[in-house]
Amino acid sequence: MGKFSKPILILFLVTSINVLAQNELIFESGFEFIPRLNDTGITWGGNYSSGNNATCTSNIASPQDCHQGRDATHNDDSDGHAGFSFTKLDASGNALPASATQWSCVKDNVTGLIWEVKTDDGGIHDKDLTYRWGGITRQGNYGTEFYDDWDVLVNGSNNENLCGFNDWRVPTAQELMSIVNIGRATPSIDTNYFPKTRTSSFWSASPLAYDSNWALVVGFVSGIFYFDDRNSYNYVRLVR
Repeated sequence: MGKFSKPILILFLVTSINVLAQNELIFESGFEFIPRLNDTGITWGGNYSSGNNATCTSNIASPQDCHQGRDATHNDDSDGHAGFSFTKLDASGNALPASATQWSCVKDNVTGLIWEVKTDDGGIHDKDLTYRWGGITRQGNYGTEFYDDWDVLVNGSNNENLCGFNDWRVPTAQELMSIVNIGRATPSIDTNYFPKTRTSSFWSASPLAYDSNWALVVGFVSGIFYFDDRNSYNYVRLVR
């Protein structure tokens, strides 16, 4: 084998995984590849003249979003809208049926992440609480503006062992985007599993590379991520 054989093989595997990550795969070598990416939530198709339609049919030749990925292969709405798959958890981390009317956390069965569910009771998980950026579990020490506002939420969730876990943190921008459902708007998330989601910006733990006093946020009005000044007050949803 030449000295470039291994790097070429690694590049091939990485490329293959990136292209096919939304599909169910079993490698011939004997280990199972578990999908780690959610789909978009878009289940409609677009036509040249008549705009969107609800049936994913189209007079446009090339495959559209609704024809591919989990939105096409797992679109049954039994455990989440379109291709999403969620499980409700009680305060101790026990799985609940999809019909449960009270739950404390949500497990994403595709990515494996577990998410905090917001409340309306005035406690530390209340949907109306906002924070400035820069407390514990942020990514790095880049910049000069840091605030400890969300420490109460992070420490409180870990001290109470929310859903049986004590490793709660503020998510990265990529993690937060994984629960965005751009097939819905205001809010762009499955409210059957994430009720009381404010249609506004949620902080990520990710700083902005080109400006040391800004950080990335995800907007759940239309499901996009952008950036905001760290002294702005935005919402936070924890993950583990």
